[in-house]
Amino acid sequence: MRKINKILAVILLAAMVTAIGARPVYAAQGSEAVSYAQGFFSSFFRNLVKGKTKEQKSDLVVVLDAGHGGMDYGASANRLQEKILTLKIARYCKAELEKYDGVKVYMTRNDDTYIGLDQRVEDATEYGADVFVSIHINSDAGTSAYGAEVYYPNSNYRPAVGKEGKKLAGTIQRNLTVLGIYDRGIKTLNSMSNTKYPDGSASDYYAVIRGAKQAGYPGIIVEHAFISNTSDVKMFLSTDAMLKKLGLADAKGIASSYGLKKGDDDSGELRKTNLTKLVGKSSSRVYLEWEKIKGASGYEIYRSTSQKGKYKRVATVKKSSTTYFTDKKTESGKSYYYKVRPYKMSGNKKETAGFCTAQKVKLLKTPMITVKDQDARMKINWKKIKGASRYEIYRATSQKGRYEKIATVEDVKSFTDAGRKPNLTYYYKVRAVGSGIDGNTYSSYSKIKW
Repeated sequence: MRKINKILAVILLAAMVTAIGARPVYAAQGSEAVSYAQGFFSSFFRNLVKGKTKEQKSDLVVVLDAGHGGMDYGASANRLQEKILTLKIARYCKAELEKYDGVKVYMTRNDDTYIGLDQRVEDATEYGADVFVSIHINSDAGTSAYGAEVYYPNSNYRPAVGKEGKKLAGTIQRNLTVLGIYDRGIKTLNSMSNTKYPDGSASDYYAVIRGAKQAGYPGIIVEHAFISNTSDVKMFLSTDAMLKKLGLADAKGIASSYGLKKGDDDSGELRKTNLTKLVGKSSSRVYLEWEKIKGASGYEIYRSTSQKGKYKRVATVKKSSTTYFTDKKTESGKSYYYKVRPYKMSGNKKETAGFCTAQKVKLLKTPMITVKDQDARMKINWKKIKGASRYEIYRATSQKGRYEKIATVEDVKSFTDAGRKPNLTYYYKVRAVGSGIDGNTYSSYSKIKW
């Protein structure tokens, strides 16, 4: 059957070339005509390989790609090898995904085997992939880099593929950072050797992302943590239990992105939730969001000043549809840990699920600024705020007027405003910015200076 499919593919490819070459193609039209033909036949080939039409297809096909393997060890550090870790994570992810309805899961490798990059994408296409998730562990020449990041397709050539990949990358990244992994963000990376897609636009750098896009589906690369960083290894990579959490986070991200539901969702059992967002909204306000749980009547929010300390209930949300809370009873500069559990009421009886994993947020102190005139320029200075990665500078021409952000600076404690107009008084304020879960943590604005 596979030989027949390949013969048909060759015949159709010849027909495509003949059809495109049978008439003159002008500049603007040519690009659209070729792109249309390529898109049409690419979609046809995918359905041909799947052995079923689009109308017949019902299950989402996910292909998990455990990075490296065989003679390709990947990164090695701290007595660990990337190829071993990626295979374990992929297996855990597959096992979890298969608990959901409407999904078929395949793996590009099931053991310690070497497979070339192009072959991985070809195999995924033969499986009828709708999405390709390549599982990796990061590494750096030094030991200071840490955290998780996800690469997704750029917006060139097939923007819908890039858009779908970006959504998937975001949901997986959120589920990873909920585990406490530092958020390095989701990213694209273009070719560094001027490689182009068929429409002349810059291609993606990574072969599996590029190949998957050309085959018509999104491919992403999940870099879970740094094997070269002792803290990442200790917290996320050193045991099978930790690797399982990473695999489950990947699976939850995929399920969330594509709206998959578990077959036991109607069992009536109250499940745990997950914190999906935790940030400082100011120096004295914490904002959190969590996953909505089917069957819950509401949610209880608990807080502590240490991860293993005593947790105190700070709020009860009594609406099942409300999955967010702002804690205004906090102090500037302090770190807080939060965990949430769903509950449901049966008459006067309350049933609670277990707590989600506790997550940390650090509130940033409010900057104290000074403003000095230096040769018709204004220099704004402040003291470094612990936990801040950058600072935003705002300016207005009246104290109670509209403030415009004029600069964002990193790793410095001053900014010089050279864009002033003569005969005007300028007012300045600054706020510190740090990392949170699925968002930035902000300090309150400094006192206004002029």
